[in-house]
Amino acid sequence: MGGIMLNHSDTSNTTYDINNSLYWDKLSLDQEMNRIYDICIGCRLCFNLCPSFPSLFNAIDDAGDNKRENAELEGRVGKEVVRDDFLDLPEGEHAVEASIEVEFRGEVHDLSNNQKWEVVDLCYQCKLCDPICPYTPDKEHEFKLDFPKLMTRAQAIRTKVRGVKNNDKFLTNTDFVGKMAPIFGTLINFFNRIGIVRYLIEKIIGIHRKRILPKFNPNTFKKWIKTHQSSLDDPIDKVVIFSTCFTNVHDVELGKASIEILNHNKVEYIYPPQQCCGAPYLSPGDFNGFKKQADPNINELYKWVIDGYKIVVTGPPTCSLTLKKEYPDYLGLNEKIQKISENTFDISEYLVYLNKQGKLKTDFKKDIGTINYHVSCHLKAQKMGFKGRDLLKIVPETKVNLINRCSGMDGGWGMKEEFFDVSIKVAEKCVNDLNQKEANSVCSDCSLASHQINQASEGETKPIHPIFELHKAYGLKE
Repeated sequence: MGGIMLNHSDTSNTTYDINNSLYWDKLSLDQEMNRIYDICIGCRLCFNLCPSFPSLFNAIDDAGDNKRENAELEGRVGKEVVRDDFLDLPEGEHAVEASIEVEFRGEVHDLSNNQKWEVVDLCYQCKLCDPICPYTPDKEHEFKLDFPKLMTRAQAIRTKVRGVKNNDKFLTNTDFVGKMAPIFGTLINFFNRIGIVRYLIEKIIGIHRKRILPKFNPNTFKKWIKTHQSSLDDPIDKVVIFSTCFTNVHDVELGKASIEILNHNKVEYIYPPQQCCGAPYLSPGDFNGFKKQADPNINELYKWVIDGYKIVVTGPPTCSLTLKKEYPDYLGLNEKIQKISENTFDISEYLVYLNKQGKLKTDFKKDIGTINYHVSCHLKAQKMGFKGRDLLKIVPETKVNLINRCSGMDGGWGMKEEFFDVSIKVAEKCVNDLNQKEANSVCSDCSLASHQINQASEGETKPIHPIFELHKAYGLKE
């Protein structure tokens, strides 16, 4: 018969505060996972967002099918007959038939431990479920359901027991990798193309041998910007450039184009000491590593914010999301963090902000035509609209097709040996959507999503950042 009825409104085990001892209690986590999984099973709005939810729903449905098969073998019921004539049955008979089938419904208590944790492992923190879910705390629902934070809690408890895995240790240490780029960047790029080297990397570090790795640029953005200081007599605004570790060593041209656009619009910029925002540490739930990574950024950025500077992030939206939301959520909302959160802008978001104030120059020299614009998950999670699209549409005669599909990369998750194939399958759906409409070019605000789409399309689709299209429209030097 049916399992234990769960009280979906019982939030006694609901906590997203890492300083609360309950957060780290394994029994509390198990009970909370059961409650939230049960809510999701009954809702299923997120069935097509990421691999986690199909994994959960398929496991539940399979459990129900197994119950019915066993009942058939025991002779308790006959083969299931799919009815389409309920309206013709005498009153009440359809309810009798339905009540029999309730016994064979899969329930959360039917799931094995491995099945429950597969859901955790397949969550790559795209956070797309958050704006769709009707039960979240920010919608003031009594269920207080925050699926991404539950997944992080599960990862954190497991990491506390078993330690950080080798591939996570490598993927979180982006600053060290960045220091190696100016010295060994060309050599690393060469070795990354050699099969035996990639085989060893997979076995030792856990990065899939087929994952095309982003190329390292020996001439880092940090090195370049030292010789391109801002020198404006009458700036319209002043900003701190937070380039992100990815822009610094992989996507240097994006940083350069951003600076040239800011210069063109007479925005003063400075580039203070900074390091990786710490986002990679959240994937395994390594909060100690996250805090150590974030603290120097917080202390440095706060000094500039209180002096009237805004923070402009010129890399993957994960980084602006981290400064805006993850710092307050996991490090506490003190004055420093609140000021940083309130004054952080993604580069596209910032330029749209200037335009709304009438301060952005519109002296465009070239058309950019029709753009297929891929919506980055971590921009969508910031719930600020589609600023990359809005930026492109500032250029006259521009048509933008919105492609709202996750690329399945999430930085390190899509690089790992155990998730690479699943990651590429998600990306193939994104590529298919992007190819449905003719366009002059494809854009994405996320450099890592662009990298993933390029690989999944076998080089046929190469998204660029909207900043490059704006740069071209201004007629700035290549």
